[in-house]
Amino acid sequence: MKRISIVTVAVLVLLAPLALPAGPKDVKLPPYTEHTLKNGLKVFVMETKEVPLVTVRLLVPAGSAHDPSGSEGIANLTGRLLMKGAGGWSAEEISETVDGIGGRLSADPGRDFTLVAGDFMSRDLETALDLLATVVMDPEFLAEEIERERGIVLAEIQSTKERPSSIATREALRELFGEHPYAHPVSGSQASVSGIARGDIVDFHRRRFVPPGSILAVVGDVEATKALKAIRERFGSWRGEAAAGTGVDELAMEHLEGRRVLVIDKPDATQSQIRFGNIAVGRNTPDYFPLLVANNILGGGFTSRLVDEIRVNRGLTYGVGSFMVYLRHGGLFGVYTFTKNATLRETIDVALAEVERIRSEEVGSEELEKSKRYLSGLFPFELETNDDLARWLTELAFYGLDKSVVEKYRTKTGEVNTGDVRRVAQKYFHADGCVIVLLTNYNEVKDQLEGLGSIEVVSIDDLE
Repeated sequence: MKRISIVTVAVLVLLAPLALPAGPKDVKLPPYTEHTLKNGLKVFVMETKEVPLVTVRLLVPAGSAHDPSGSEGIANLTGRLLMKGAGGWSAEEISETVDGIGGRLSADPGRDFTLVAGDFMSRDLETALDLLATVVMDPEFLAEEIERERGIVLAEIQSTKERPSSIATREALRELFGEHPYAHPVSGSQASVSGIARGDIVDFHRRRFVPPGSILAVVGDVEATKALKAIRERFGSWRGEAAAGTGVDELAMEHLEGRRVLVIDKPDATQSQIRFGNIAVGRNTPDYFPLLVANNILGGGFTSRLVDEIRVNRGLTYGVGSFMVYLRHGGLFGVYTFTKNATLRETIDVALAEVERIRSEEVGSEELEKSKRYLSGLFPFELETNDDLARWLTELAFYGLDKSVVEKYRTKTGEVNTGDVRRVAQKYFHADGCVIVLLTNYNEVKDQLEGLGSIEVVSIDDLE
C-alpha cells in the first residue's frame, strides 16, 4: 500500500471516533501505559485498533539550544546525519529498508529537541523499532556523508538570503532572544557549520543522545505488552548519562522601555517585511489557555482583528497575524506582516494600535465566544492520527504537562473570560515596549520611521 493511501485511511477512520459535535464537550485520550526503562528512557504505548498502522516517535533533548558556542548548527547536522549510515547500514540501505515495508522514518532537529519518528504497518513494528534504535544509538557519521550533508545545509542557509520573509523572521528571533541560545538559527551560520568537525559531531551525539530525558511513544494497532517487550529488547542496552544541567537558562521576562527598531536595508526591496514582539512565556505557563484565546482574537485566526483591520478594511497586505512561540525555557509573542514600502508606517501604526486596544479594552462577549467556539471546534483535528496522539504523549511529558491539557482543552478554553484576555494581553502583548524588525529599502522609507523608536540600520549583505 502506498503511503498516501495509508495516511488517508488513517485520517478517515481515526476521525470518526474522535470528531465531536458542536459544544464544549471534552475528549478522552485512548488508554495508554507508561514505563521508564532502567536506563532512564520514558516509554508510552497507546493501543488504537482502528487501522493496522503504528507510529513510533522518539524525542531526544538535543536541540539547537544545546549547540556549543562556535558550533551553532551542530544539533541540526547531527540529527540530519542519523539516517545517513548506522549500524553497518548505508544511507541507501536504510532508505530502501524503510521504503520496502511502505514506511516513513525521518529526523527533525529543533530548538528544544530532536525528533526521530515514522509511520509503519503494525505488522512491521519490530522492524521499525530496529531501524529507530539503530539510527539513534549507532550512527556512523561517515566523512563523505558529513561533507554531503554539510553542503546541503550551507546551500539552505545561503538560499535563505533570497527570501526576505525568512530573513526578517530569523533576525526578529535573534533580536528578541538576544544572548539566549534560542537566538541562533537551528541550522547555524555558514561560518559555524563550516567549522564543525566529525569529532565535534561524535562528541555531541555521545553527550546529548542519551536515554535519560528521552521519550519514546508507540501508538497504533499494537499489544502493549508485546510492544514494551520489543522496546526493552532494542533500547534496554542504550547507555549514557544525562548531561550535567541543561546548559539552557530560563528566558528572562523583560518589558522593554520604549521601542527598538532594527532596519535591514535591502535597496532593491519594493515591499517591506514587518515583525515586532517581545519575550513571553514557555509551554508550561498556567496562562496558556487565556493566551490561546487572546492571541486568536488579536491575530491568530483568519477573522482576527489584525486581519480585519489591516487586510480586509485597509487592503494593506495579503498576510498578517500574531503568534506565540512556546519553548521549554520561555517563549515570545510576535506580529508579522508585509506591505508596500509606501504604506510601511501606516501598517505598523495600525498593528500597534490593535495590540494596544486588546490591552486597554475588554473584548465583547460575542467576539470572545466566537473565538472560543472556533478553537474548540478545531481541536479534535489535532487528535486525528496516531502521529498526533504520539506527539501529544511525548510533548506533554517533555514540557511537564498533565494529560488534562488535552482532555480538558475545551473546558479550559470555555472558561476563559474577558478579564482573563485583558490580563494576559497587558502582561505579554506590548506595543509601547517592543522590538521591531523591518526588512525594507531604508532610503525609501526612512522618513516614515520618525518617532517609531531608536533605530539601527544594517545592510542585508552584512548578515551572516
